[in-house]
Amino acid sequence: LFHFGCGVKLGTCYQDGNCRLPSCFCGGKSAPGNLEPSEIPQMIMFSFDDAVTGEIYEMYEKLFSRGRLNPNGCPITMTTFVSHNFTDYKLVRSLFRKGHEIAVHSVTHRTPTTFWKQASYNQLQYEIVEQRSIIAENAGVPVRNITGWRSPFLQPSGDIQFTLLQENGFEYDSTLTIATEKGFSAKRWPNTMDFGWQLDCNVLPCPFGKYPGMWEVPVQMLEVGDSGNGCLYADSCRPATMEEAFQLFWVNFHNHYTGSRSPLFFTMHPSWLREEHNMKALNYFFLTILHYYHDVYFVTYQQHLAWIKNPTPLSDILRFAPWKCDHLRYEPETDKDGNGHNGVSSISNCFPYLFLVLSTFPLFYTKIFFDKYCLLY
Repeated sequence: LFHFGCGVKLGTCYQDGNCRLPSCFCGGKSAPGNLEPSEIPQMIMFSFDDAVTGEIYEMYEKLFSRGRLNPNGCPITMTTFVSHNFTDYKLVRSLFRKGHEIAVHSVTHRTPTTFWKQASYNQLQYEIVEQRSIIAENAGVPVRNITGWRSPFLQPSGDIQFTLLQENGFEYDSTLTIATEKGFSAKRWPNTMDFGWQLDCNVLPCPFGKYPGMWEVPVQMLEVGDSGNGCLYADSCRPATMEEAFQLFWVNFHNHYTGSRSPLFFTMHPSWLREEHNMKALNYFFLTILHYYHDVYFVTYQQHLAWIKNPTPLSDILRFAPWKCDHLRYEPETDKDGNGHNGVSSISNCFPYLFLVLSTFPLFYTKIFFDKYCLLY
């Protein structure tokens, strides 16, 4: 699957020299604006691939409920890469109105994988541009707000893909992958393609050309403890218990937050959340971060690119317009489960004790406490 050493060098990118924000960014390990880690909001991006069905929508509602707020008072958000088959576009419209990003993931999501590797321009145009039109027409999402693409199976189509995306006004691709020889991602920032794809090509064919202003937001491998293993999709890590699933989220967060604070991406298929221990672990992760960390933001791919284009230190982040939420529209929430909380977990009473339990006992016992005293759903 992975092929190293096939990157093609198309000139050297020098930030603030031959490459300047907001239209060009070299990426790599250096933060935009030369900010120190302590000045950078830790951005966490969750992305989910494939159809939006009633079952999947209910999962999103539980995890991204209105009462879960970033430090600026706006709801936490995510990006969903939507494929056409089985999608309920009324639910897509609802997600968009609540501030989530709607991106494109093809019309057919067809197999075999080799189709995407060998696809022609016209075939890709149908899968990409037609799906954007379908979303716009059926979900009421303006075309100007649909700016991202991810290929099914993370299988790139080379220069044809990037040419088509750029010609049709897409802002970014999120198909190419990053892995080091140890299997762990370098803590990298996304880059524009002004100087092409400068890294190793892990899945052929990668683009050879230059695409000025087009962003590549690569799928970065998640670390799995100290095992030397990793996974591109969280569901590929296959945690067997809530403890293992929580550690997957926590270890990667901790390494970013205590390091360079480069963007942290969790890529997954929503079907992974059908397993109760995964759903509980992710819920637990959200509640922990939102309660204890006031410099961490759950944002969309579009919002994180807006920050990179205009790097704003934490001291000014409350005034950062792309992260504000005055424009959002909500349907009234109802108490579907009869727990009196309209789908929003009540954490104020349990968290002081949860912290004590977490700091004193293994995670297994913390889970027992959490299940008993904290409302998960």
